[in-house]
Amino acid sequence: MSTIHDPRYIQLITELVNARIGRSITQATLAQKLGQHQSYVAKVEGLERRLDVIELFDWLQGLDYKPHEFFEDIGWFPREGKVTPLPIKGQVIEANNGVFQQLVWEGQIKEVFLQGITTEQYLRVENYMSTLFASLNTSRPQLKNRDAIAQALEFAVNELPDLNPSDIYQHIAYRIYIREYKQSKPEQSWVRAGGEAIELFIERRYASVLKLHGITIKALLSAKAKAEVLREMGLTGQVGDSKLDLAFYGDYEGRNVIFGGVHSKASLAERVSDDVPCSEAMIRRGLISFLYTFDSKSFPPPAGDLVNRGELGSNEQPSDKRRYIEQHGSFDACFSYNLRTIPSPEYTPSGKRIFVCSLKPQDDIFPSQVIAAWERYKQTL
Repeated sequence: MSTIHDPRYIQLITELVNARIGRSITQATLAQKLGQHQSYVAKVEGLERRLDVIELFDWLQGLDYKPHEFFEDIGWFPREGKVTPLPIKGQVIEANNGVFQQLVWEGQIKEVFLQGITTEQYLRVENYMSTLFASLNTSRPQLKNRDAIAQALEFAVNELPDLNPSDIYQHIAYRIYIREYKQSKPEQSWVRAGGEAIELFIERRYASVLKLHGITIKALLSAKAKAEVLREMGLTGQVGDSKLDLAFYGDYEGRNVIFGGVHSKASLAERVSDDVPCSEAMIRRGLISFLYTFDSKSFPPPAGDLVNRGELGSNEQPSDKRRYIEQHGSFDACFSYNLRTIPSPEYTPSGKRIFVCSLKPQDDIFPSQVIAAWERYKQTL
């Protein structure tokens, strides 16, 4: 492969073009700063002429773009000691029953296999997310970050029904957000907005089907909302006020009755142990307590292979997080949307199980389990 057709080089030139346009600099103006004709800039940007390293630094100077900031922004240099492998825009390789997503990490290409999708599907989702997340960089974006992420997830799971939902979350939504979001440190922004986005995603995903059975699912996006729900449950002062993410209400004789809730987690590295006291207190009061997770966890380069295997271990070698469900029964059930998660056997010491689910409506048992829980709870009223 010649340098000019290397996907890393294409990414570099694409970013230079974006930087020029973003700074409202014309090709003619840049050419004048470089002491060249406009055709020189046009040929470089059109991949008709190769830019050497000296020219690259002159080019960045012409754009008033500090070299280390440029390479940090495109994911080639670590930012604060850590660099996230980022997808090269428009670059995937078609394979048997899937595609290889092309990521760049410290100037190296890393590949992740995404099973069950085509190049056309991937590019459609990437284009949608790129546009949506880039819109957050305006001074007055129309959407909050959490709403944009939730919207992106909903679009992707509908467009890519055969792809592992956890891979959609980690390798597509997360990585494209880190690549596109520029207003603040994207990793920190994702931590803040990503968790709330999952709550919104869950609420929007299941609201209509649960409503048919007289059930309302409500995302608890503020400390006030979380505290109010714990008060309704009779748990005020017994557990931390921020340890529940969504609440279930059932319509019983014309009034809304709270009967449980959901602890939502992108990954179980998010200190799921912090949710255990609240969940166990809910269970003691006869309320349903579900754990909903993408079980998203992979190990990055240089040592890791980026395969998203999750954190629940196996039946033979269970992690502490698996024991919370199967051994201790700290949650009534765990619904994992990582298809690499190993489900629980039919019988466990606690009687509580880990279910592995697709987000295809016909394969997703979460709503039916919520409906069954409400029917059981009504018998106690």
